[in-house]
Amino acid sequence: MAVRDMSSFCVYGFRFRLRTNVSDVECLMTGLYRDFLAPCLNGSEAEAIIDQDGGTGFSWRLGEKAGTASTLPNALWNLEAALCETIIRSQRRSIAIHAATIQVEGSVALVAGCSQAGKTTLSLALARRGLAVAGDDVALVDPETLKALPIPRCFHVDDRGAALLEAGGPPLPAAWRRFRFIVPNDFCPTAESPGRPRWLIFMRGPRAEHPTIAPVSQAEMSARLLSETGQGPLADSETIAIICGLTAGAFCFALTPGPLGETADVIATLLSQAKRAAG
Repeated sequence: MAVRDMSSFCVYGFRFRLRTNVSDVECLMTGLYRDFLAPCLNGSEAEAIIDQDGGTGFSWRLGEKAGTASTLPNALWNLEAALCETIIRSQRRSIAIHAATIQVEGSVALVAGCSQAGKTTLSLALARRGLAVAGDDVALVDPETLKALPIPRCFHVDDRGAALLEAGGPPLPAAWRRFRFIVPNDFCPTAESPGRPRWLIFMRGPRAEHPTIAPVSQAEMSARLLSETGQGPLADSETIAIICGLTAGAFCFALTPGPLGETADVIATLLSQAKRAAG
């Protein structure tokens, strides 16, 4: 079956059109990029393609990036990762920070940390507690407004992480069981407008018996965020100035995680207190 044109999207200036011959793909990808739907521009967009070949496997392609996968979940994860990387590379001014984005009453909390720190499972645990998690991995920062622009990603959670989450709450959405593909929009029905981060939280290890969170200086937070900021389109001095601007206007904390449920409760309590103060 030939691939067909589906929806078109514009994510922070990067335009792409989905093409697939797999009926479930459009629903899953539109769920991920729902807030970035855009009119078709008659072939001027990049093409994001997933093609099922005779029922035996799947191929995916985005520009020069391409590959094959034996299962649909693997094809979806590979294409989604390629889209995230391409969105970051398409930026002309914004910088990318390795951090989860939680939207709180018109503002934002960024939870940063190195790979394997536990941001994904923590983000899912927070979403299941009713917090508006807009992304669990990468946020762009606009240099003019210092607003955080979360890049939509599927939650890359493994079986162990899923078991931890389900031990502390209801089952994950059906898309996890069928496709290993769950996204922020599965938990947050409406997206808020981007906001400037008011809370910056850095996850540091090793994991403890119980979680602790403590204020840190803006200088320490700037150094930690710089370590999680990739090589971007700006000069180093401009990137440093943006990071310092972020920390100067935010409350900064270091989080030593403990058991998942307790750690999520610590963050949820901190941000719920902020919501009550704002109200």
